[in-house]
Amino acid sequence: MPGERILVIDDEEIICSLLKDTLTDVGYQVETVTDSKEGLEKILRGEPFDILLTDIRMPKKDGMQILKEAKGRMPDMIVIIITGYPSIETIREASEYNAFDYITKPLDPDEVCDCIKRSLEARKLSRELKIPEKPPGILVVDDMQSALFLSEGVLEDEGYHAEIAQNGQEALERFKQKHFDIVIADLHMPGMDGIELLNNIKKLDIKTLVIIMTARPSIESAIQAFRHGAYDYITKPIDPDTIINTIHRGFEKHQLEINTDKLIKRLQDMRQQLIDENASLMKERDFANGIIDAAPDMILVTDEYANIRTVSKTTVELLGYKKEELLGKSIDSLFREKKNFFKGTDCEKMLQEGRTCNYPLTCVTNKGDTIKTNWSGAPILDKGKKVKGVVGIGRK
Repeated sequence: MPGERILVIDDEEIICSLLKDTLTDVGYQVETVTDSKEGLEKILRGEPFDILLTDIRMPKKDGMQILKEAKGRMPDMIVIIITGYPSIETIREASEYNAFDYITKPLDPDEVCDCIKRSLEARKLSRELKIPEKPPGILVVDDMQSALFLSEGVLEDEGYHAEIAQNGQEALERFKQKHFDIVIADLHMPGMDGIELLNNIKKLDIKTLVIIMTARPSIESAIQAFRHGAYDYITKPIDPDTIINTIHRGFEKHQLEINTDKLIKRLQDMRQQLIDENASLMKERDFANGIIDAAPDMILVTDEYANIRTVSKTTVELLGYKKEELLGKSIDSLFREKKNFFKGTDCEKMLQEGRTCNYPLTCVTNKGDTIKTNWSGAPILDKGKKVKGVVGIGRK
């Protein structure tokens, strides 16, 4: 997600220059500082950086001090530790203070870019899953004075606001009109009792936490309550600490379930996206293979080890092989000349020039016959300009 602001703190100017050039090239806004104290001051002033890359061993302020103070000032900032002196202690300390990753020198630019990409994806997912911090909606259901005591006394003292219903039917009507995260219901009430109310609420929203309270506890009613999905079963008179702790634990569970549902949905979406992308790639591959097979010339594609990865129909027909026999085979087996543009010194020349045209090679067929051919080709390069293979087109 290029465009984010990155702060690099390292007392080595060469590291700062390397990271600035690398990360600027992929679209990030990068600022570098060789003075660790100056870098930390930028963070503490609240300058809006999304990511911090900091060395560990530096004069004035070391990387761990910067990590701790940066996280204290900006908890959402992504911090990546870089060091030329890795140790188990610093790895543990970095993890303890929530550094996203720990990269050792000499730095691999691709590794740094990949790490930053992963960190941004992780932060995005975390933000999507995060539930706004607001108190739970609570409904207290009781035909006795204890409901008023709970809502106006114990719960309000803890910063909660609870609504009151005096019987099960009223509670159910209220629940249909408004969502409640937690329902605290008396077991014994006229008309609709606590268990029946519990069943009806679970039909409407299975994730709502229902706490059953009773002045007449029994093993049988407790088993029945839990069997029907009650979160907890508490006895009257209500102990304030017990009910508050139950609500705290229950709401944490409620949030965890919501987060889990969101994560599952996100994973399902990602899986479908991968399926769709894979289907698209398969279509593109089939289309490319169709073009290759329709070509009147011989076409060979090798990997970085000069092994055949793609071969055209014309090549198979002229050389007398089955396609399966050629795939994975060394390119040397098809030519009398062992030094050619698919590898070796001529391939290096091709890399310098960008391509090769009319390169003479003698093909050897499956029966040992020879065919004089001329080949043109070009190297296949990755993002780092490293040769990953060669594509060649040959004519008789």
